[in-house]
Amino acid sequence: MCPLTMSYNRSRSEVTIARRYLDHGFLDVALRMFSRNVEHVRSDDWTRLVTRLVEAGRVPEAIETCRLGGVPMPRRELLALGDRRLRCKDVDAAIHYYELAEASHERWSAVVDVLTRLPARELQAIAVTERHLVASLQPMRVAASA
Repeated sequence: MCPLTMSYNRSRSEVTIARRYLDHGFLDVALRMFSRNVEHVRSDDWTRLVTRLVEAGRVPEAIETCRLGGVPMPRRELLALGDRRLRCKDVDAAIHYYELAEASHERWSAVVDVLTRLPARELQAIAVTERHLVASLQPMRVAASA
């Protein structure tokens, strides 16, 4: 058997084993094995791993895994995490998740509503408004005036 075939078989074996580790909840081992064999890992494997990482609260690893595997970020889950954090008034975490998920105008408006209930957050309220509310309205105003 030639070395190339052995290497290919080894990679396929590692991916198969990594799937089983993922099934058993060993996310770090699965991630490490998938990372070594990127070209042999299917997109549904990456997506399952990302989902499990998000469920475990390991969002930074999930985002890096999306990049590595070429799969989309779990937008719906990130928005749900942002919504939960906003309900707890953890505005910084909510902003983080909303930025990752490219949240809608309505969600950014809800962030500003919370910020304006916290007097010490005045500058942050202005910054969020400029970045996510006013900036998103400018192209519509330009189109309307044309």
